[in-house]
Amino acid sequence: MRPSDKELRKRGILFLGDSFTEGFGLLPEQSYPSLIEAKLGQNSPWQIINGGISGDTTMDAFYRLAPLLKRHSNVEVLVVFLGANDLFNQISPEFAYSYFKKIIEEARSTNSSMRIFVVEFPSIPGMGAKLATDFESIFPRLVKEMEIELLPFFLQGVMLQPEYCLADGVHPNAAGMEKVSVTVWNALFQNSSNIIDPLSLAPES
Repeated sequence: MRPSDKELRKRGILFLGDSFTEGFGLLPEQSYPSLIEAKLGQNSPWQIINGGISGDTTMDAFYRLAPLLKRHSNVEVLVVFLGANDLFNQISPEFAYSYFKKIIEEARSTNSSMRIFVVEFPSIPGMGAKLATDFESIFPRLVKEMEIELLPFFLQGVMLQPEYCLADGVHPNAAGMEKVSVTVWNALFQNSSNIIDPLSLAPES
């Protein structure tokens, strides 16, 4: 579905991710992008775009990005929350890094002034010390080499917490997603170093 003229007059924030962004096992309106959109309100100058697809690795998301940006030509902010499926599929950290880099380059080729945020993703138990270190080094390396802005892990205090997760113990339930949305809101709209003004006016056409 193509965005409406009204949506195109707004400034787009694209959340590019996997099942954690899509809202696996939940209604669409329970995903954290939808909760952020609701918090911003109908009169907000920002349009929130949920670019999450369950199962996506960094490579999968890269190949979806160009069509997404073509469909949503108003995107000014990209938030990349990926890495879980790279970890679970034991994809090498160097390979994952190469596709984080491609995602950033693709976004900048579309809009050189786009603000790009990448969400840190921690290693998981049982990975092995070297693999864990190599994976976690992806994120400071992206800051240094690609000059992106880093955001804290969105699932902090939610993942593996039974009261906040579905039966699989990993994906947030509705209460967990509410908690995630607060973390995202604080990171993007309240943190003085990363702040996006939720009331900033869209540029006049």
